[in-house]
Amino acid sequence: MQYFNKKTILVSGASSGIGVAFCNELASYGASLVLTARREDRLEALARQLRASHDCDVTVIPCDLSDPEGAGSLVRAIRDKGIAVDILINNAGFGFNGTFLDGSPEKYQQMMQVNMASLVMLTRLLLPDMIRRGNGGVLNVSSMAGFLPIPYFAVYSATKQFVINISWSLWKELQGTGVHVSVLCPGPVNTEFVQVAGVDRKKAAFRGMQTPESVASRGLRGLAENAPLKVSRSFLRIAYLLSKWAPVRLGLMIGGLAMKK
Repeated sequence: MQYFNKKTILVSGASSGIGVAFCNELASYGASLVLTARREDRLEALARQLRASHDCDVTVIPCDLSDPEGAGSLVRAIRDKGIAVDILINNAGFGFNGTFLDGSPEKYQQMMQVNMASLVMLTRLLLPDMIRRGNGGVLNVSSMAGFLPIPYFAVYSATKQFVINISWSLWKELQGTGVHVSVLCPGPVNTEFVQVAGVDRKKAAFRGMQTPESVASRGLRGLAENAPLKVSRSFLRIAYLLSKWAPVRLGLMIGGLAMKK
């Protein structure tokens, strides 16, 4: 897509899953990339592969976005290297499947920091320069889980509802500035997320999972179009619309059946 050609793009959570898929597709479009995640060895391996396959400019800056100081230190490191970020892809995030009391306070604190607070801080720190230049973009990765409260996925679904709401708000605020904002809401995707979250792959909701590549492609198309919200499959749009009209108790019942171990 021409929209991404010669743009410098920061991808968080770039070391696995949808993050890797974003990087491969963006490199094929002629973008320069800034990769961040906790695992430096994976980032360096991905950078070598991207340079070899696409002869693109790739910068690796490891960062732990579960640290409250992480977003600020990441942006300072980017600026110290003289890099101007044209597009931000807030892809970093993780979940936990279990009863609310099964999760530790530390896990929930880290989840809220990565999924919400660091996303807000990266956007707030990088957005002013995009507005000044009159072009740029922010792509936030949420989830279908953000459409309704989900028992046994309670904190994760709440954080992803936050991501949806802030994305819609920014999309409206930034109209006319030249800065695109879009939120991507995937259904189940075949990535490490499922294992890290402790989700049972045998559950009906997690059969026929999408590939990271198909999800990333859908999200990038949404950002290029300045579509405020994109679901990762066309038929999931029906679920999104139903979530707006279905009684909350019905959503709780369906979500609980899908996620209860």
